[in-house]
Amino acid sequence: MTTAAKKIQDSNETEYATSSLLPITIIIYSISVLYIDLLITFNTHLFFSWGIFNFTLSDVLYKFPLLKHYSFITVFDNFDLYKFIFWLILPFILFNKFIDFKWFSIKYWQKQDYIIFLVFCLLCLLSLVFVILSPTLSMFYQGVGSISTSQKIQFFLQQFFWIISWLPGWEFLNRHLLLRACRQLSKGSGWFFVPILETLYHIFKPMLEMFGMFIFSIVACLWSQKRENNLMAFFCHFIIEIGLIFILLTT
Repeated sequence: MTTAAKKIQDSNETEYATSSLLPITIIIYSISVLYIDLLITFNTHLFFSWGIFNFTLSDVLYKFPLLKHYSFITVFDNFDLYKFIFWLILPFILFNKFIDFKWFSIKYWQKQDYIIFLVFCLLCLLSLVFVILSPTLSMFYQGVGSISTSQKIQFFLQQFFWIISWLPGWEFLNRHLLLRACRQLSKGSGWFFVPILETLYHIFKPMLEMFGMFIFSIVACLWSQKRENNLMAFFCHFIIEIGLIFILLTT
C-alpha cells in the first residue's frame, strides 16, 4: 500500500469513527434513561432507592408558597418530570445537531399519507377492545366509571397531563433519535433495535400489551423511516392513550 493510499484509508477510518460516535452515544443514552426510568418506577433498591427521583410537576409547584394553595396544581400530580426532562428536553439539547426537523412536519404529506393515517387511527382505536375483552388487561386497567363527574374530570386532566409528560419524549427519543441513530450505524436491519428495546421496556406489563407494543413499534418504525416523518406514529400513539382514558372513565 502506498503512502497516499494509507493516508486515504486512515482518513476514511477516522471519518467513520467520528460519524459513528454520535449515533452510538444516542443509543447508549436511550438505553440508560429507559433503564433508569424502570428503576425509578418500581422504586428499585440498587445501591440506593431510585424512587427518590420520582418527581411530578405538582411536587415542584407545591414548593412555591404563592402556588401551593391553588387546587389546579393537582392536575399535574401524574406529570412525570423525569420522563419529560430525560426523554425530551435533555436529548433535544444534547443531540440538537442530529435532529431532522422535517420529520416533524406535515408539509410533505401526500394524499395517501392522510388516508393511511386515518386507517391506522381506526385500527388503533379498534385495538383498545382488547382492554375490555381480555381479563388480564381489564384487571390491569381497572375502570373508574363509578366515581362522580367532578372526579372524572379531575382524573381525565391528570391522565392527560401524564400522557403529555412522557409521550412526546417517548416518540422523540425512540422513533426519531434512536431510530435514525440505528439506521446510520446499520442501514439494513439496524432499525429493528427500536421495537426490541420498546418491547423490553414493557416486559413488566401484561403479555398482550407487550405484544401489542411490539407490533405497533414495528409498523411505526417502518412507516416513520419510509416517509421520514414522526407525526403519524405520534398521533396514533396519542389516540391509543386518549382512548384508554375514555375506556377507564366508562367501565
